[in-house]
Amino acid sequence: MSTSFPSLFPGMLLDAASRYAEDHAAQQIQGDPVRELGWTATLVPEEAGGVGGSLHDLASIVEGLATHGVQLPVVETCAVVPLLLQAAGADTAHRWLEAVAEGSARIAPMTALSATPEDPAITARHLDIGYALSGVVQGVDLTLPATHYLVPAQLEDGDEALFLVDAERIGKPKARYRTMEGRLGADFALERLAVPEGACLARGAAVREARAKATDAALLLTAADTVAALATLVRQTVTHLKERRQFGVALASFQVLRHRVADMYVKYLGAKGLVIHCFHAYEQNAADLRRTLRLAKVSLAESARACAESAIQMHGGMGVSEEVLATRTAQRLIASEFRYGDRLLHAARLLAPSEPAVQVSFSNQTGSVR
Repeated sequence: MSTSFPSLFPGMLLDAASRYAEDHAAQQIQGDPVRELGWTATLVPEEAGGVGGSLHDLASIVEGLATHGVQLPVVETCAVVPLLLQAAGADTAHRWLEAVAEGSARIAPMTALSATPEDPAITARHLDIGYALSGVVQGVDLTLPATHYLVPAQLEDGDEALFLVDAERIGKPKARYRTMEGRLGADFALERLAVPEGACLARGAAVREARAKATDAALLLTAADTVAALATLVRQTVTHLKERRQFGVALASFQVLRHRVADMYVKYLGAKGLVIHCFHAYEQNAADLRRTLRLAKVSLAESARACAESAIQMHGGMGVSEEVLATRTAQRLIASEFRYGDRLLHAARLLAPSEPAVQVSFSNQTGSVR
């Protein structure tokens, strides 16, 4: 069986991200490469000093990093933050987006990697001279240093608000740890943290709209990351079976292993078609976009886990060594199921009465999105 893995998002950004990832694979992250390479300016409008790019551009970066197993918070830093900041008033949004683009402000979202930006864990109580923030957020990405945190919160009256809080005011996290895919995670506990009135960037409908856009972008880019990682995993597994020898012959000569790799490749092609369909739905601003993304999340999570488990088994003892790219990629795929809501959460929301029952027909295309 012949296999091919054409790029989903070809272009200069993909090439640049791939070169960086290839040079820094399996290395500890030094400095702040996302901002040093200018990627934070991708979604920032040109009038605010940014590039004025699209999610396709960010997807190129995500694909390039995933191909070589490098884990950077591109989705959180380059997509979620700019989209949430757009909820603020025009002048405020322009000022902070400009700071993000030039790198003078290092803003990170205080949201759990396992939850969507629409599911705040912080509550805010309005005081005479500001607000008091309370709550526990588990699994915040701290891979890169931050000077400010964007904190989505729910007010006492049930309305939604967005706060921008200085990192020094937030303080140190309650716990730090390494996540399965190699990120630096942290848990924050806020107990009646006092913030000034000006820390509230926006509230109400503007915040809800920004959260929805950030959630859609996060789900879409995570799906692109999953497909890029799947391509790498299948490619690495095929190479391993051709090179590894047992009983005097290559592992690739065993029919049962060939069939298993074929199953992985079919799952990869199906996942690629789903992502292409999702990007087309996003471009067309489809009314059922969120439902499409939820369905894709459920399907991709199942395919990613099945392929990861198969690859680990076919690599044998090497499959549990993090020095092997296939192992790191398998960890990335298993962890991707839990990013921005796991498949059970999205399946439950698909079945909830509030979700319209719209029929979605997924594409089987396997070419480039562009």
